[in-house]
Amino acid sequence: QVATPPTAPPDPLFRRGLCNLDGAFDIADVIFLLSYLFSAGDAPLCADACDSNDDGGLDIGDGITMLGSLFSGDAPPAPPGPSNCGVDPTEDTLDCDEQSFGCP
Repeated sequence: QVATPPTAPPDPLFRRGLCNLDGAFDIADVIFLLSYLFSAGDAPLCADACDSNDDGGLDIGDGITMLGSLFSGDAPPAPPGPSNCGVDPTEDTLDCDEQSFGCP
């Protein structure tokens, strides 16, 4: 009998910028992130979703990226973006606690 090697679970699907996971990309996502960063708010269940600039860390730059996209006509958050479900295209230490966040 041939042993089959274990397979890693698939990468989680998420929409970047939807930090509070309520299904809409809006100011509430920025508030959720800033609350986590500066006011001991709840930790995000999908840190990758909050990493809007996809630099591998959660910081004020992510809030600035989201605000620029929402109110200044700047580019949307990094791929997969707030409109598309996808996996994180870059390697980093951020992850999601589950396999799917509002994605089919």
